Amino acid sequence: MKTILAALSMLVIASPFATLADEPLTFYTEHFPPYNYADNTGVTGLNTELLSLACKKAELVCNFELYPWLRAYENASKNSQGGLFSTSRNIHRERSFKWVGPLAHSTANMYRLKSRPEVNPHTLEEAKQFVVGVASGDIYEQYLLDQGFSYSENLLRLAAKASAVKLFLQSKVDLLIASELILPIWFAGHDVNVNAVEPVLDLSGIDANYLALNPAVPDAVVKKLQLALEEIKAGEQYKRLKEKYMHPPAITE
Repeated sequence: MKTILAALSMLVIASPFATLADEPLTFYTEHFPPYNYADNTGVTGLNTELLSLACKKAELVCNFELYPWLRAYENASKNSQGGLFSTSRNIHRERSFKWVGPLAHSTANMYRLKSRPEVNPHTLEEAKQFVVGVASGDIYEQYLLDQGFSYSENLLRLAAKASAVKLFLQSKVDLLIASELILPIWFAGHDVNVNAVEPVLDLSGIDANYLALNPAVPDAVVKKLQLALEEIKAGEQYKRLKEKYMHPPAITE
């Protein structure tokens, strides 16, 4: 998988309908299906297509590039015409970017294996008794650190979100952070049915996805994208996109 992602990391797609009225934008993202990922056509996914449609409607030139998360974040921070998606918006990031969204997202939970009923926290405080895997630089890393979790006691730092899945299935990580949309996709790679797990803590309100634009991007461009996004989300195109990406096939045992 690492080899495949490395080979795909520089794939770029551009909105073919854009004009040259504004300086081209480059939107960086990570491998995080179904929202954003690379296939043999380039960078794709629900939020990639949603933003491509928004660029078309706003008559902007938008390129899409896929990297590991921390590299994507760094590129968006350094590129005056850059942006980062699908990213969560919080107090630590608020002033570092200009925001467009929300994009497509689903509510996250902390999950446990049904075979481990002893892992049964009812609050975040109780969850501190268990080990949670988090990706370095991810929104949940900062959130849990803010809530008093620590790497010396109950957090395991990982290179990517999906890296926690194998450890979780091996009971080396007690709690897995995921959403109902992401979980079947992650588990499909391990030939595991989602019925093997159940949610124990709701993390709603933390995980809305946005496009985070470099502060140097003109306000007029930000406004164009926001208005275009809102129009698309209110119409049939968005419904069709959700149908395309948000109903992964069932996984049989």
